[in-house]
Amino acid sequence: MRLLDGTAVRAWALAAQEALAGARDRIDAVNVFPVADSDTGTNLHLTVAGGAAEVAALPGEGADEGADVAARAFARGALLAARGNSGVIVSQYLAGLAEALPARADGAQVAQALRAAATAAMRAVADPQEGTVLTLARVMGEAAVSASCAPGTGPADVAAVLRAATEQGRASLGPISAKHPQLRAAHVLDAGACGLLVLVQALARVAAGQEQEPADLDWLPASGPKPHPAPQGGGAYEVMLLVRPRHEGGSGEGPGPGLEGGLGAVLSARMQAVGDSVAVVGAEGLWNVHVHTDDPARAIAEAAVGARDQVVVRLLRPEDPGCGGGARAGEQPVAPAPGVVACTASPELAAALAAGGAVVLVRCDGAEVGGRNLQRALTDASASRVVLLPGDASTAEQARSAAHGLAPGVQVEVVEALDDLRVLVGLLALQGGPGDGCTRLAGCAAALARLRTARVDDPDAASLAAALDRLVDEHGAQPESLTVLLGHTVDEVLAAGLEAYAADRHPGLATVVAGPVETLPGVWLGVD
Repeated sequence: MRLLDGTAVRAWALAAQEALAGARDRIDAVNVFPVADSDTGTNLHLTVAGGAAEVAALPGEGADEGADVAARAFARGALLAARGNSGVIVSQYLAGLAEALPARADGAQVAQALRAAATAAMRAVADPQEGTVLTLARVMGEAAVSASCAPGTGPADVAAVLRAATEQGRASLGPISAKHPQLRAAHVLDAGACGLLVLVQALARVAAGQEQEPADLDWLPASGPKPHPAPQGGGAYEVMLLVRPRHEGGSGEGPGPGLEGGLGAVLSARMQAVGDSVAVVGAEGLWNVHVHTDDPARAIAEAAVGARDQVVVRLLRPEDPGCGGGARAGEQPVAPAPGVVACTASPELAAALAAGGAVVLVRCDGAEVGGRNLQRALTDASASRVVLLPGDASTAEQARSAAHGLAPGVQVEVVEALDDLRVLVGLLALQGGPGDGCTRLAGCAAALARLRTARVDDPDAASLAAALDRLVDEHGAQPESLTVLLGHTVDEVLAAGLEAYAADRHPGLATVVAGPVETLPGVWLGVD
């Protein structure tokens, strides 16, 4: 290939999506850094699939469009769809590449773009570490530039430059990973680096006219469960969100992709104060923020320097949450529990909901949850059956439309949990219920139907005790649980007194207390 144009970039986006779909399980299996949660391959596939969808939505068929236009669409779609630390880094790699590409790029220009992409990826991370995807990006970029400058070869061919980059990447992947202590101890390749190599190899196949051939993935370890070390350091929760400047006009961007200046630098500094694995990337006035933290509510609050959207909180763990696992030898297989998406307007509840196994979608700044955000969260639940606890009527309605855009075979059940208390009660019922997905869903619906609630806006010990007694009497049957949502004005002494009263007067009640919630003035009680 003499020149890389828009048609080639379109073909690359599709080839990369397909290659990462085939590689995701193998990459997940070696995912140790920064957290051994076995999802880097999945995150990269979903990130690149979002970029490919944005490219496919461009008008026309690419014949007259430049590589720069198509590459910017690829990067923007990846930015919006980015999952995890690795997805954020790759989206910024694509943004750096797009910024450096002309409309039609020869081999030397493609090589310079690969080097610019590596620099952009490095700037995306608050604490860049050698021995990771960042090192591999730099090595491939330098190999491409060297190939484009080889004496006596004439104008650099795009295919030759990319072949040199990917061959050097393959040769360097093991030694690079061995430089990182966490990867060296686990005897694995860096998962993010594996994903980046699959991405660039897809571009090399397009340049060589081989995009119709299956991707060569034999160099990746065979997929399957591998023993992973426990997560080292970092926060218990992953928080991801988009941030836009509140004012009209100015983008808040620095001189190029990365963290220099403006909103990106502010967001990066604030996230470093609340957690680690910080990555902040931006394009066209839109910033994608990623952090691992023990305090999701604080991370969300610190991002309020702009308008917040697509706020997702998940519990970090080495295995999939809420899955029933396999049966023992001689037993019938156990159907997995459903995935759960919980929506709330209270960032203070995000940790409790995520700890219960839900993918949590937080509504911020008075905005409704959009269909795209719901589709993302429902996909991230990683289950063939997903229960949505919508938190309000508008989200429930949006979900019914969003469900149509999911992968074939994914079933979405929308439960009528239309406020924060009912979302919490519904999740507790799903989490603690016995049996398979159908049984748990039925138990959740029954718990919400039985629920009796009371709000005490100016609480004291006597008013809370009276409200609890009244709810127990109204319930009729012997209730089993008490859920308490605390407002921001309730002190710990009053909350502890209510728990002690419930244990003494109604010893059969299992009590769960959550909050305090900033928007709730008093105490909200629910008895089931």
